[in-house]
Order: sequence, then C-alpha cells, then structure tokens
Amino acid sequence: MEIFHDVFSPRDIASIHEKLNQPKWRYGHGSNTDGSGIPFWIMEFDDDPFFYKYLLNIIKTKVNDPGLKLEHVYANGHVFGDKAMPHVDSYTDDGRTFLYYANERWDPLWNGSTIFNVGAGTNAYCMPEPNKAVYFPGTIQHYADEVSRTFTGLRVTIAWKLNGAKH
Repeated sequence: MEIFHDVFSPRDIASIHEKLNQPKWRYGHGSNTDGSGIPFWIMEFDDDPFFYKYLLNIIKTKVNDPGLKLEHVYANGHVFGDKAMPHVDSYTDDGRTFLYYANERWDPLWNGSTIFNVGAGTNAYCMPEPNKAVYFPGTIQHYADEVSRTFTGLRVTIAWKLNGAKH
C-alpha cells in the first residue's frame, strides 16, 4: 500500500466537488456482488472524461505506471450506520485500486477509516483526510469502517479500479 497526500490541485478539487454535488447519487450499492451487507451510496463516473481520462492521467503519473488501464471509476458515499463489508476489488495479481478521500474536511473523531486485512490477523487503517489517497493491490481485503454519530454528512471516496499494473 502507498499513501499519497496533496493528490490533486485546488482547481481539480473544486471540479471534483462540483461533480460530487450533482444529483447523480444512487442508493443500494454494496461491497459484495451477491447483494449481502449494508447498502450505501454510489455515483458512477465511467462516462465522465474528467475522471476516466484527465484525473486518471494524473494518477498514472503519481503511481509511476503509465500502462495502467481503467476498469471502473465511481464515488462511494457512507453515512452513520453504513458499515461496508470486507471485500476485494480484484481477483488478479495485476489489479489495483486508487482510493481517493474526497471530503473537503475530516475530523478524526468521525472515524470512517478504510481497514485493510494485511494478513496473519493484522489490520492496517487509513484515516480519511482531504486530498489524500491510498493505492493498493486489489486482492487485499478491505472495507470502510462506520462513521461516528458525530459525523452528519456523507463520507465520500472515489475509487479507480485499475489493471495492468507493473510489478
């Protein structure tokens, strides 16, 4: 896993937030393909060149892998009571996820970490912070931890599901 801070420029962040404020959110997405678990919010970006081309090119540069191919890009939204189920994003060794924390501000008291099962009963935690991202192999089991009752908004991440990663 690799953590990135100051991922996008202030102008790009403003554009991201403008797009996240569009009325395109849909409720009912889940971590598992079998429909089990607690549903949460999703906004698809596969048809938006700002996400699938412009921001993806920035990501390829940041992770130093120009050969990455996009499988899917979308935003997840969680409110108090939404606890995602442990899952993997890929079943192949070349699958990667670039997970961007999109909230304009975040207080650690709000919880909402992404929890990664790194093996042998050990977990790694990535706390949301504005303009931060975590890049990880898609085969690592992970999930979004529940936000606290003190958080009254939508915890938003944007996930770029990628493949063709160099090793």
